[in-house]
Amino acid sequence: MSSRPVVLSIRGSGEEPLLSNHSDVAVTVVDDHADAADHLATDPVDCVVCANERDGLSGLELLGRLRSAYPHIPSILLTDEPSDEVAAAVADGTASEYLPLAIWRDPASRLAERVTLLSQEQDPTRPDERTLSGLLATARQLLTIHSPDEIADVVIDAAVGTLDFEWTTVWLVDDHDERLTPATGGDDPAYEVGEPPVGRVFETGQPTVQRRDEDAALYFPLGDHGVLAVGTGSVTDIEESDVQLAEILTANASAAFERAAREETLELYRTVVDNVREMVYVLDETARIVLVSRQIVEATGYDRDELVGEHVSKFIDEGGFRRGGELVAELFAAGDDGSRTYRTTGLRADGTDVPIEIELSLLPSDDGEFRGTIGAVRDISDLVETEERLAHERDRFRSLFEHLPDPVVDARFEGDEPIVDTVNPAFERVFGHETGAVVGQSVNDVLVPADDEDTGRELDRRTLAEGDDPVSAEVRRETADGDRYFLFRGIPYRTDDRGTHAFGIYTDISDQRDRERHLQVLHRVLRHNLRTDMGVVIGYLDQLDDRLDDPDDHALIERVTGRAEDVARLADKVHQLEQVIQRDTDLTPGPTDVVARLEPLADGLRDRYPGATIDVEAPETAMAHADERLDLAVENLVENGIQHTHAPEPTVGVRVETDADGVDIHVTDDGPGIPAHERAFLTGDRDVSQVEHGDGLGLWVVNWVVRSLGGEVTFGDPDVGTEVVVHLRPA
Repeated sequence: MSSRPVVLSIRGSGEEPLLSNHSDVAVTVVDDHADAADHLATDPVDCVVCANERDGLSGLELLGRLRSAYPHIPSILLTDEPSDEVAAAVADGTASEYLPLAIWRDPASRLAERVTLLSQEQDPTRPDERTLSGLLATARQLLTIHSPDEIADVVIDAAVGTLDFEWTTVWLVDDHDERLTPATGGDDPAYEVGEPPVGRVFETGQPTVQRRDEDAALYFPLGDHGVLAVGTGSVTDIEESDVQLAEILTANASAAFERAAREETLELYRTVVDNVREMVYVLDETARIVLVSRQIVEATGYDRDELVGEHVSKFIDEGGFRRGGELVAELFAAGDDGSRTYRTTGLRADGTDVPIEIELSLLPSDDGEFRGTIGAVRDISDLVETEERLAHERDRFRSLFEHLPDPVVDARFEGDEPIVDTVNPAFERVFGHETGAVVGQSVNDVLVPADDEDTGRELDRRTLAEGDDPVSAEVRRETADGDRYFLFRGIPYRTDDRGTHAFGIYTDISDQRDRERHLQVLHRVLRHNLRTDMGVVIGYLDQLDDRLDDPDDHALIERVTGRAEDVARLADKVHQLEQVIQRDTDLTPGPTDVVARLEPLADGLRDRYPGATIDVEAPETAMAHADERLDLAVENLVENGIQHTHAPEPTVGVRVETDADGVDIHVTDDGPGIPAHERAFLTGDRDVSQVEHGDGLGLWVVNWVVRSLGGEVTFGDPDVGTEVVVHLRPA
């Protein structure tokens, strides 16, 4: 140990460290944790000193990290003023001591005194800390070395320079000759495996200590790799601690030789795996073929003898040979042990060619001379075909994009903001914005009216949230001719590191929307007036019936009243049809328990028609693909059975059956059956324009509902009775 303690001082955020120029200690100053760790890995240190107040890691954090790697080196933490918090942390073992500088008249001398005492307090029965630090530095150095001779040199230097042995030698085994030879040459003899002392130690794997009259030598086996020997000029110089330290060095050396051997094997395997993936050839320095794999022979159609010895242009076209030569020159000039990949054309024996990809690498060379190349070849016919097909699809898409009559904007999302990448000519024509003027701007800023900004943001959110699913909505947008209404469809098509990309397609529905609104107004006014006026007519007919006595007059009034009631019911059916159309856009079918919907529906119909019998036969549950529109279909079928029977007390049966194909709802009644002209609505034999007096409109509602649920309506045998079957898809 030096007469002066060796201190590693880590710079704080204040002035120059206290001990920088103190005569009682030898100080090395570093700036941060990384520099401190590097220094401790290579140089012996008696004590580490660090100020708590510093930029980056505090002194407590920094010393804590160093102590986990170097627990044997004492440390002192400094603060300007006393701190109970810091003192408590140091007491937990983060540092050896805590020194608040403000309480000392001469803090530098006090710090030097504490460093000296801590250095002297190290356990004298164990190796000094600088020796252990030196061994640790050697172990770290061995991790970076891959050559056996270099490993031997580092081990010899450590044995002499760190452990103070007078001489040392490393013998490495030659597996072929079964001999152990000195790793660095020199005058030491070689030994046969089994020949004492070196060959015997290698063979038995047992360390040996030889004490002679004037000197002593220790021999340690290095696993399967060789033997380490160290010695001194005096028998009395060998102590138990020396043996222990030499064993530590031997263990590190054995691990390094084992790792180097393992890396050499892995490198060999890696070379094979990297370069013999499909088709492989080897060329000499003149580009003539030395070796070809079976796959190349089969792919080219040549015999192996027709390729070996020939120039590589035998199966690679001239342009590919020139490009390969350029890449080989790059690799060699850069001293690069990697590879270069390029595409070219391969030539077959039958005169045909094939697109190929070649991965080039240099043959290994110990003397730095060019020895030749290795080429791994891949047939990329399918890849090229796919690329050509994609290029064709891109051309088709570009043509569609350019000629589509609807405006289209191609945008990318930056955060939650859609930014214009490009637009088609229809966009420029309809919205009055040239492409160059809107690229890079927010779609919302370009198109969305100020009072519709919230709905525009909601569409953006839905487009981002729905993933690959399109988003559609009716929107109002600013055009060159003023505000117009559009059916907007947002279609996400790619997500990458630049965000989500999407197409926005705008179909002008302003005229259609106006027509629909006009028809809707006319329809509601007509339906309301029709229902109201029929109610008035029926009321007058009731009054007239009360005033007349002739039975023929009563019969006539009854017939007229029935007709008026039919017209009123027609208005109700039209209203139901309007509801179906509206719900068709508002509802989404899903798993639905049919039985759970039928039971309360049947109870309501029984209350409405107390003179009728409604029987329900169903299992406990029957799950189908449906929603609440199913109620309207079943209600129409049951009412149809009640209203069109001549029986004074009509009976309607509802039976639910399930199987693997879905759920069937059978509705039967004791009426005269459904006329052929009404059945024709389902078969398509009867057009909507042929509806007379609303005949079949209720059945049309049923059919519309069931088809909107993905189901089907059929009829039972008309000769057996009146039966309508509603088939629903399984849930």
